[in-house]
Amino acid sequence: MKLTTGQTYWNKTATPAGKFPSLQEDHHATHVIIGGGMSGTLAAYKLASAGKQVTVIDRAEIGKGSSSANTGLLQYASDTMLSEFVDRIGEEDAVLFYKMCLEAMNQLTEIASELPEITGYRLRDSIYYASTPDDADKLKREYSYLKKHGFPAEFLDHESLVEQYGIDKPAALRTWYDAEVNPYQFIQALTEENIKMGVTYYEHTSVDMDSMTEDSIRTESGSTISFDAIIIATGYSKLYSELNGKAQINQTFAIATKPIEGEFWKDNVMVWETKKPYLYFRTAPGGRMIAGGLDEKSSDLYDDPEIIQRKGQEILDEIKEMFPKLDVEIDDAWNSLFGISKDGLPFMGVAPHQDNVYYLLGFEGNGTCYSMAGASIIQDLLDGKSNPYAHVVKPSR
Repeated sequence: MKLTTGQTYWNKTATPAGKFPSLQEDHHATHVIIGGGMSGTLAAYKLASAGKQVTVIDRAEIGKGSSSANTGLLQYASDTMLSEFVDRIGEEDAVLFYKMCLEAMNQLTEIASELPEITGYRLRDSIYYASTPDDADKLKREYSYLKKHGFPAEFLDHESLVEQYGIDKPAALRTWYDAEVNPYQFIQALTEENIKMGVTYYEHTSVDMDSMTEDSIRTESGSTISFDAIIIATGYSKLYSELNGKAQINQTFAIATKPIEGEFWKDNVMVWETKKPYLYFRTAPGGRMIAGGLDEKSSDLYDDPEIIQRKGQEILDEIKEMFPKLDVEIDDAWNSLFGISKDGLPFMGVAPHQDNVYYLLGFEGNGTCYSMAGASIIQDLLDGKSNPYAHVVKPSR
């Protein structure tokens, strides 16, 4: 299954941390991670930092799958509002989930500060604006829950939003402790650290997921990988049968603009909206803008570059309506898959069928944040420790 079509931007900004061999013989590792994207890389980092023996297997090249199409907006707020989760899963678990995300953002910020390589990681505020007047009331309700539980947020009415950010929308929430990142640079920098800690990598090694037994799995070339525990961090490349009825694979579009001089808008905040599907955009180092949207409920990606470019131009035109003085053009445009869940939550933790198999699937639009949280949850579960968030996102829910 193709994960992305068109021309992505991030993979042109860094060299790989290394070229790794394909697995041609039987192999044993205490902890095997299937997938070398953002989820697998963060899991390897957490486990290796705790002294665990880790092997990462990727069917292609590290960071070249869905992660290369990631627009790199990192936020503690979910595609589903806290107030909506209160209605769905109850206030206690809704607040736990949002606390999990905020904690994960702080962990990502700490990790980024310790990496010696450039990752494009910068703390940013986010502006979450009401697409319609009715949505302004939704934001007021959302703010009441965020404020009640101590989350970093501020409500901006129309006048304040226009005055401070030049965004002519009914209202917005400003949140902080969010960040932007170059996902490909971040993965490569983390991979270098993982190698130093003894993580073993294999690329161009496809695994037959249906061949899994209690303690082994086979590659499509016939090698056997034995393990004590295995972590499935395959992103959107496969929708597992255990998730049937709980999730689906959709597609989205994104662009990177050509560089311009000067500031795009105040504080280079990250911007997104309440409408579904929603528009989202941010700045990037070198005077570029990254944006995405126009989600479609289909996993059949477009191969025609003209269609991808046209979709990208629709995204850019919508942003230009908000900021008419912007004089920017598309440099790269791409179409990619992403996963959504029926209840708006990711799937992270012990698999329903086998207690030494763990899913790390950051479904929904906040995948990097979820991956960080999930890596911490799985580490706790492996160590036999209680984790306060594990029950909220467990795959068997």
